[in-house]
Amino acid sequence: MTIQTRVAQRLIHGRRADPASGTPAIVGLYRYAAMTRQLWTAAGNDDPYADWWLLRVEQETDAVREQIQGLRQHIDRFLEGAPAMDITLAHSLEPAVVELSFGTPYAYQGAYLLADLDELVLAIMTARFVGLMNRETFERHLEESGRGVRRLFATIQGYRHLAVTRDDVRQGAQKGQRAIELMGELPDEILSGELRAAHAPPLRVQTDRPETAPEKADPDDKDAAAEKPDGSELD
Repeated sequence: MTIQTRVAQRLIHGRRADPASGTPAIVGLYRYAAMTRQLWTAAGNDDPYADWWLLRVEQETDAVREQIQGLRQHIDRFLEGAPAMDITLAHSLEPAVVELSFGTPYAYQGAYLLADLDELVLAIMTARFVGLMNRETFERHLEESGRGVRRLFATIQGYRHLAVTRDDVRQGAQKGQRAIELMGELPDEILSGELRAAHAPPLRVQTDRPETAPEKADPDDKDAAAEKPDGSELD
């Protein structure tokens, strides 16, 4: 995938938090891919909270897609303000080429949204460059453009991997109680398994109980390998 704008490029690796300055962390695409992989695996192991979060991810993905499309249509009206001219979108002389090798559909959907954001920012920059948008409007739309993708990538942060199962929650086991304390009461349709995300993995038959420790990154896991270990950002 080729990403041309700085706004979108910064969301590839994200940003580490800086406690000294109070700067918050920003989750990037690679970390989002690793986190959705953990959710995907846990949901297949009958973790109802992972199922719940996957559903939230899908709903947020749909909402962000609509937001980007709506803003793009708005910007296109600016570009149509000079009907006698055929305006071509600006492009970068130094685009970033991103290798995509993910293990879940959610990571790819996040990448598609990042590509849509990139095109949106190009349209905003073009409208400003050819004099169809004033500076104040340009800065406002530039700020609005990436907000939805940042919100989506941060959606998973409230999930805690406790290797809990539906039976743990139903039977009031210690892990089930801990999960409720940390992540809240589950909707009945999630706990029953009646409602699952459209791209949720099939439930695997368990012969042994899952380990209580969170999953460790597999060295062959492309999602985890893609994320920089130090969480560094693209300048």
